Amino acid sequence: MRFFENRNLARGWGKFCSTVAVLIGLLMAAGCSVKDSAKDSAKLKFSFQLNNKEGFIPSNQIAIWLQNSEGNYLETFFVCDYLSYGGYTIPDVCPNWVSKSDWQKQSGEVVDAVSQATPDVGEVVLKFDFPGDELAPGKYKYCIEVHVAENYNELYAGDIEIEENGEPGISDVAVTYYPGKYEKGSGLLSNVKVQFEK
Repeated sequence: MRFFENRNLARGWGKFCSTVAVLIGLLMAAGCSVKDSAKDSAKLKFSFQLNNKEGFIPSNQIAIWLQNSEGNYLETFFVCDYLSYGGYTIPDVCPNWVSKSDWQKQSGEVVDAVSQATPDVGEVVLKFDFPGDELAPGKYKYCIEVHVAENYNELYAGDIEIEENGEPGISDVAVTYYPGKYEKGSGLLSNVKVQFEK
């Protein structure tokens, strides 16, 4: 072929083709790695109805966190911006979360990563990813704390088991009102569901 009459040119073309083949192989491998990583990621899904209340305006400050089976704090998944960036210093606003998380000692990176706007009234769905085996199989306790008004809060909590085989797990939830039910209205959340899926 006339194009390859120059041996140096032919040799250079051969090297070029080999390099392209290697690059394509690397890109394909990278694509597989991304797919495998996505496949291995697990999710903890929180869903609930944030209810509208007549007669007063609740603060609706919310914190969601995870504890181990012994009740030791592990990680905060979600906290409302106002609560995260200073509201936690106000006495009686989500006091369980404030005490458990020791929030004033958390790094700015952690605070920024989990802080979001206060959800609107209506259905709320939050999903949190755990790459690979970041969340080890075992029993955990999740907590959703909501400030109602004044010194009144509601704590929605339950146990959930992370199965080693990745089987989906759904947890029941119990609610505690403290120091009791707010006389102007309680039950800020309803239809609370927490599910682990892989």
